[in-house]
Amino acid sequence: MQALQSSSLLRPSQLTPAAKRPMKRPSFVAASSSRPVSAPKRETDPKKRVVITGTGLVSVFGNDVDAYYDRLLSGESGITTIDRFDASKFPTRFGGQIRGFSAEGYIDGKNDRRLDDCLRYCIVAGKKALEDADLGGDRLG
Repeated sequence: MQALQSSSLLRPSQLTPAAKRPMKRPSFVAASSSRPVSAPKRETDPKKRVVITGTGLVSVFGNDVDAYYDRLLSGESGITTIDRFDASKFPTRFGGQIRGFSAEGYIDGKNDRRLDDCLRYCIVAGKKALEDADLGGDRLG
């Protein structure tokens, strides 16, 4: 402790700070409309293209595509008061909850109990998309 308080150890640096340079003003480039704006070119490499063959959905509006689309077009809100847990300690007590969800027929009972809800939703939505694309179960492989 005495060594730190000693004046011989705590002396100002002999280095001088670098001279300050004047700040440069930013230069602006005027936008020109010399090039016409066009849509991006279509990808021709078949390995880089994506084809959507089926849709699967698990949402606050419903657990199938038709129910979701109908409720979306009618302007309904999927936001309600939270009742899956006690939200009284939080300042916000409303949110979107998935109701009426069942993984029956998509995930076996043992895994259904072990998986997190987010994973259950993803698996069921993915399997519904495969069914919609007519690629479900026996068609794979």
